[in-house]
Amino acid sequence: MTDLSRSEEIRFRQEIREFVASEVPESIRLKVAQGRDVSRDETIAWQRKLVAQGWGAVHWPKHWGGTDWSLQKRFVFEEEMALAGAPSIPPFNTRMLGPILLEYGTEEQKERFLPGALNMDQWWCQGYSEPSAGSDLAALRTRAVREGDYYRVNGGKIWTSYAHYADWMFCLVRTDPEAKKQKGISFLLLDMCDEGVSVEPIHHFYGAHILNQVLLEDVKVPVSQRIGEENTGWTTAKALLEHERLATSRHAEARRKLGRLLALAKANQDASGALHQRADLKARIAEVAVQVKALEFATRRGLEMLIRDGRIGVFASSLNLKGVAINQAVDEAIMDIAGVDALAADAAYDGLPRDLLNDGGDARYVAESRYYLRGPAIAAGSNEVQRNIIAKHVLDL
Repeated sequence: MTDLSRSEEIRFRQEIREFVASEVPESIRLKVAQGRDVSRDETIAWQRKLVAQGWGAVHWPKHWGGTDWSLQKRFVFEEEMALAGAPSIPPFNTRMLGPILLEYGTEEQKERFLPGALNMDQWWCQGYSEPSAGSDLAALRTRAVREGDYYRVNGGKIWTSYAHYADWMFCLVRTDPEAKKQKGISFLLLDMCDEGVSVEPIHHFYGAHILNQVLLEDVKVPVSQRIGEENTGWTTAKALLEHERLATSRHAEARRKLGRLLALAKANQDASGALHQRADLKARIAEVAVQVKALEFATRRGLEMLIRDGRIGVFASSLNLKGVAINQAVDEAIMDIAGVDALAADAAYDGLPRDLLNDGGDARYVAESRYYLRGPAIAAGSNEVQRNIIAKHVLDL
């Protein structure tokens, strides 16, 4: 990691912090700090500010609105954005679809879809998991039958984040049911307004709506909206997942939440005095802080591997496992310090209007943030799948 000197990195981080401070409203920074969801309109407005700044897709080439930055500079940018409290942009447009189009798309497809993806004129979602194919993605059954210049698609996707916001979906479909599981899959771009597409909400048990089931009944998708050759979608999907390897550690998120933990410990007290002075909580916070620092170092090691080798391989599974576990450890510590105030938001899901609830102050929404972080233990490959990968490829079991 030699392309940014230490002084250049410090100046760059300061530029990012100043930009976030001037361009992100306090109301949105509060949502981010509390772990709450930012609305569709707020997300689009923020992405367009980033585009105007030239930061809308830092990992794209400059020709298409990117930056041509090195891996290290992109890492510093994304880390500092998270630490500064900027709202995160869902990855589907620029981090997932964009790199796939750039690598596998035709020039016509790039011209048609990249500008709208960058500016969020179209909101994209990802159609991978199915009721019968979650962790075993290659077992998907959604069928696409070629009929001249179209595919007729039948089936469904599940756990589809923000499908209720989405204008388009990139999805995997089975185009050759006779081929080996990974060999008969194609990668299609599907208009969510097409006839035969329906979206059913899946509410979290605490009331939030992020996930959905997408049902596809005789949906006609032009062959021109297939990325790559027919039956090569598995290769495309694997390449897409490689683009997200480092992000699975969530180390900047853990650092930001550690700051919230310290703030809560200093702001609250019990009969013995300020919580941050209690020996047991001091030890608890120190233990969590050490884990967060170790996660940061591990993520930087992954970055160095990516720069040196172009991939991080099985190490991504370790980052995923530890990233989820350490974020959850911080959440648990925050819950313990917040105490009953952390449950203030929960009562809303027992039928009480939010405006009648006792506000838990800075502790409000702590429980929701903790509940939400249970999801990454399953998404992008469950903890059990990650352990199996490590067992097979590292331990040779």
